[in-house]
Amino acid sequence: MTATVEAQTGTFGYLALWDAIAGVVGERDCLVQNGRRQSWAQTRERTLALGWWLTARTEGRRAGEHQPWESPNDLVGVYVRNRPEFLETVLGCYRARCAPFNVNYRYRAAELAYLLRDAAPAVLVYQQEFAPVLREALAGRPAAPVLVCVADDSGEQPVAGSVDYEQVIATAVAPPVERVPSGDDVHVLYTGGTTGMPKGVIWRQRDAIPGPCGIAAGSIAQAVEGAPRREWLRALPAPPLMHGTALWYAFNAWSSGGTVVLGDNPVHFDAAEMVGTLRRERISSLAIVGDVFARPLLDALAATPDPPEHLRFVFSSGAVLSQRSWAGFREHFPRATIINALGSSETGPQANQTGGDATFTAGPNTFVLDEKTGVLRDRTRPGQGLLANGGFLPRGYLGDPERTRMTFRTIGGRYLAVSGDRAEIDADGAVTFLGRDATVINTGGEKVYAEEVESVLLTHPGVADTLVLGRPSERWGSEVVALLVADGTVSDSDLAAAVKAQLAGYKAPKTFLRVEKIRRYDNGKPDYAWARAQLERGDE
Repeated sequence: MTATVEAQTGTFGYLALWDAIAGVVGERDCLVQNGRRQSWAQTRERTLALGWWLTARTEGRRAGEHQPWESPNDLVGVYVRNRPEFLETVLGCYRARCAPFNVNYRYRAAELAYLLRDAAPAVLVYQQEFAPVLREALAGRPAAPVLVCVADDSGEQPVAGSVDYEQVIATAVAPPVERVPSGDDVHVLYTGGTTGMPKGVIWRQRDAIPGPCGIAAGSIAQAVEGAPRREWLRALPAPPLMHGTALWYAFNAWSSGGTVVLGDNPVHFDAAEMVGTLRRERISSLAIVGDVFARPLLDALAATPDPPEHLRFVFSSGAVLSQRSWAGFREHFPRATIINALGSSETGPQANQTGGDATFTAGPNTFVLDEKTGVLRDRTRPGQGLLANGGFLPRGYLGDPERTRMTFRTIGGRYLAVSGDRAEIDADGAVTFLGRDATVINTGGEKVYAEEVESVLLTHPGVADTLVLGRPSERWGSEVVALLVADGTVSDSDLAAAVKAQLAGYKAPKTFLRVEKIRRYDNGKPDYAWARAQLERGDE
């Protein structure tokens, strides 16, 4: 279960890369959380043991040919918060040639039951606190996956038949024949989207490495040569590892020989605590999800008399990063590089934003598909349409041939992923994100992209957070409504004027509803069911 020489260039998987790096930085911190430190060598040994145990209980790589919507590897669910065991489990899966997939720990029993039916895992590694939900989700199933319980201090009773995670590692023995991982082995990333049930996006490791992980190493030798010099690279992924932004970010740091530091509190994002971790652990690279992380973090930085000094990179993805947040990071970390990335689980990175304006710089494989003409638009043919991305892409959606064919298409001789994101590209290659089809509001015959209005509202100094939605209207069909977290000095007329100063008048919200807080999930995405309930209350 170690790297093979034949995979040293071009198509290697994660383990070929990381095992080689562990050979030259074995005593360096690999995983850190709240005082717990684990070296590269220790991480390798623990994940080897987990891989041995999984090898004895799974088929690993399945024989035969597989359709793009089929996983060639047995699936293993990872139902754990931001703890070292999450990342260890992923590595253990790779060693056994299994495909790890993320389980959203916010799911209720019915949602979890659906996910387990959809993925049909051979093994599920779960955290002890989630035992009650898991027990309910498994009720009535003819056969449950093999269950491994990661202990915590919740006091919950593990599901009957579970095996203790640490016992697994302590008692595992090497199999008679070890499996040899491949860059063709897959990782399944489940994504919920704004509507509908979760879908598993199937990424081959050799595509994910240069794609969403952004790992630039062209060969194992190149990565190994540079790793000893990168002791300074200490990366903290603040969002949940169950979402792609944080997981790929951790992988990127490891692939340069860096250290992954997890926040002290795996349950809640505590901005003041995070500032302390940034300082104590000399964090040089930080991943966040837009303003939902940036705003409280910047407030905590402003309040501390002893700010962190080592931060060189701030990476954001998945939500709006307002001009106010850009300015705040530049004030506190004037020498840091700040990047806001546009992308999705299905496409990988599409464009980057390196300034506080509303535009992104298109990547070399980023296009806009004009649905009316079928033309792929780029800087040579500017215009609006659906974002489309080429280059390194997923194989498809697990168990969903129709959606796979709809999303991954050959257009103009190019193999592309076409998401539901709408954008405009201009002659300079600047991409303006207009919004997702799921959040488009049709009002009076015009289309309003909610994210566009939100971005303008967030520039107002009196607005802390906002969510824009459509509400049924006899006059307009749908009318634009904004939920707001704002101070008491801001009037509706001021806010409407601020929007109309930058956008067409019909895009200004007809109604502004004040709320104490915009309810969001841990990845920064809004809770739309909650938001629609607020609109209904506003009608009363």
